[in-house]
Amino acid sequence: MIDFFAKELPNDPGMKLFNPMHIAISIVFVILLILIVVFRKKLRKFGHYTVIRRTAAAILFANMFIHYAARIILGIWSLEEDLPLHICFVTNFFMMYILFTDNKHKLYRVVYFFTLIGPLPAIVWPDLHRGPSGWVFYQFIISHHFLILVSAYCLLVLGYETGIKSAVAAFFVGNGYVGAIAVMNSIIGTNYVMLTSLPDQLYEIYPFLNAMPAFFWLELVGILVVMTAYVPAFFARRERNNSKS
Repeated sequence: MIDFFAKELPNDPGMKLFNPMHIAISIVFVILLILIVVFRKKLRKFGHYTVIRRTAAAILFANMFIHYAARIILGIWSLEEDLPLHICFVTNFFMMYILFTDNKHKLYRVVYFFTLIGPLPAIVWPDLHRGPSGWVFYQFIISHHFLILVSAYCLLVLGYETGIKSAVAAFFVGNGYVGAIAVMNSIIGTNYVMLTSLPDQLYEIYPFLNAMPAFFWLELVGILVVMTAYVPAFFARRERNNSKS
């Protein structure tokens, strides 16, 4: 049981960067995302929004509950790695609330950008040391790939909205959060949000990363992701405006 919930094992190579497993999962993810885009109008007609929202929220909740409950019960939880402070984890909790309450007018406008800021880079450059034989593999898929798919469903099917002001707000909120985590990291010697250092495999593949501190690259990627996330939000809003006119 402990082996199943362990974050790494000597005989489990995990999901290596750009290996067949990583590529295959990424392809499936992109296909599902495209299907949501292509069939967004049919999905709107399908309805059952409340059931779908709450089912998605229940999946996110079960994912986090199993992850933390198992690590605590098995005695493998650690202060250095298991506080729910990474952006992806925090965003998962906010999305649970949004999906349960249908909070599309205030919270989602900003949280939408964080459903991409954290998960998207992790999907492109995963640092996952377990394959399908370990729980963390499924936890990773749900809290990253599934989270983005749910967010896309909210934006394109449920009609949740966001805009440029929310993008700017997300930038400042994100930087404020990162600043607070940086202080905490320096006090207790942790590496939450990867502010102290990026995964070793990234330095091996991209040696130029050593030229600047980890925060610089995280800031750069964060800005690029916010800009990328704004594009579908812009077109979704324009489509809704056109349908009303």
